[in-house]
Amino acid sequence: MQLKRIMQSGAWLLLVSAGVSADSLTLAEAEHKALAADPMIQAYEKQSRGYQEQAIADESWADPKVSVGTMNLPGDDLDPTRQGMLELKIEQMLPRGNSNQIERNKTELMARGSDSAAQNRKLVVLREVRLAWLDGWYWQQALAKLNESRYLFESLRSVTESMYRQGKNSQQDLIRAELALARLDDRILSSESSLNESRSLLNRWLGETSDMGLASQLPDQVDVPAPVLKSVQVHPLVEAEEWLVQQSERDVDLAKEAYKPQWGAEVKYGRSMSDMNTNMGSESRDQYSLMLMVDIPLFTGNRQDRQLLASHYQREAAIDRKDELLRGMMGEAQQEYARFQGAQRRLSQYQQRLLPQARRQSESTLDAYQSDDSDFDSVMQSYIEELDLQIDYLRLQTDTLQSKAKLDYLMPKERAQ
Repeated sequence: MQLKRIMQSGAWLLLVSAGVSADSLTLAEAEHKALAADPMIQAYEKQSRGYQEQAIADESWADPKVSVGTMNLPGDDLDPTRQGMLELKIEQMLPRGNSNQIERNKTELMARGSDSAAQNRKLVVLREVRLAWLDGWYWQQALAKLNESRYLFESLRSVTESMYRQGKNSQQDLIRAELALARLDDRILSSESSLNESRSLLNRWLGETSDMGLASQLPDQVDVPAPVLKSVQVHPLVEAEEWLVQQSERDVDLAKEAYKPQWGAEVKYGRSMSDMNTNMGSESRDQYSLMLMVDIPLFTGNRQDRQLLASHYQREAAIDRKDELLRGMMGEAQQEYARFQGAQRRLSQYQQRLLPQARRQSESTLDAYQSDDSDFDSVMQSYIEELDLQIDYLRLQTDTLQSKAKLDYLMPKERAQ
């Protein structure tokens, strides 16, 4: 009867989850900390603001050129204050066609690409911190169950040793009990190592070093809709590729603008230095000139034509990259969704059949042992199997939510805030 009381108390302990300390870290808190601590999100946002400022500069005209000098100095007197002519020239080149507006539009698209990169980074951070938190949760819960069950196995070893000394058990039963306890201790050490690794990975995303325990409460297992093309098309990565496609289209437009002439104007003022020195009264010696300049693309075969053709190829390549990314993400979402559905079915199997049957088997084996209808090895084996199933159930819960975290990244219903 003593053995049965130990088994029943140990079995009850196995069904108790790990306690939650007041300062335990919830998944929502971990997500908030990770988003606030990630420097790459801020980097992409600052890059976007930089492109927005650059876009304004891209639309501006080129700065005018101003030159001042003297002309027509005689060879026998190089003093510019007495001889020659003073000349002031201002030159202004105009944009080629509509190229400035196209350049601005292209830079604005680059800013949108940085915005999409920032949104994708937020989704990546959320996915990774969820995976790390859930992995840490699993090892924390598994370690708690192993430590709880150690009381059972330690008590079993003690009772078996006592019964062996009384001649009621064989030495083989004592060896089995000691071996089971040693194997359990090894699993505890392995789980502690894995828990420390998971905490280190989580701390990498939190931007801090903390040994704070994780909350035992899991997020609600909300169902995930089946992947459709529309749900993947709104992903920031796909949008970023779309901005690249549009940038390549602006490059095509710029290549077409290169066929247009570029105009410029030059205003020139000149006056003889000798006239200025002699002060010839009201007679004006000022000279003015206005010139228009234009460069005409006449030989376009090896420059403009090639640039236009190259821009067309670059645009087609950008479209192909976007299509490939969309196909890859859609295939990955379908594969992950199949994994998620399979894990959900297995969870139901564990809840409805495997765990209840393992509990009944443990109790039945113990009753048979008390009636001398079973041996001690069967009792140990049934309780080890029950412990393994409970830890497997924890792993399955973790795998299901980790699969959902990956689907939430691939099919973001709402943008990360």
